[in-house]
Amino acid sequence: MGVTAVLRDRLLAVTTDDLSGLRDRALVAVSFDTLCRRGELVALHFEDIEPNHFGTASLLIRLAKNDPEEAGRIAHLTPGELDALTQWIDAAHIEGGPLFRQLYGKFAIDRFRNPIALARILKKLATQTGFGKEEVFRISGHSLRIGAAQQLTIDGVQLLPIMRAGG
Repeated sequence: MGVTAVLRDRLLAVTTDDLSGLRDRALVAVSFDTLCRRGELVALHFEDIEPNHFGTASLLIRLAKNDPEEAGRIAHLTPGELDALTQWIDAAHIEGGPLFRQLYGKFAIDRFRNPIALARILKKLATQTGFGKEEVFRISGHSLRIGAAQQLTIDGVQLLPIMRAGG
């Protein structure tokens, strides 16, 4: 099931302002904005963020299943998504290493998330939002990637730029 912008906004609306909620908000926002695969998302490093003078940032996607030369690709974050990411980074006291970390109590530990965790987070947020059982069941770790591509199509973006954006 694709999570388009309207559904993404519903998921973001139920995130909390504690450490877990800030991480979940950043995960949803960055995943949608970058069209990252779940494995690409959880492999991001703090050092992969490159802020620019426009109030946005570029993000180096190092790991991709269709990138055997490991050249990476650049994705762009909008100001809103960068703000969600910055709130998470500040709250988790991240200065380097894994970007989306596991939580141990009230602390973010220096370990990468498992890609399966994204689906669990999305299903949890969808349940809190009031999605039906069938909709929650159909959500996967790639739902934001699929929905972002669908949203770009709805917005009139041609197929080739969508393919480039999503790697």
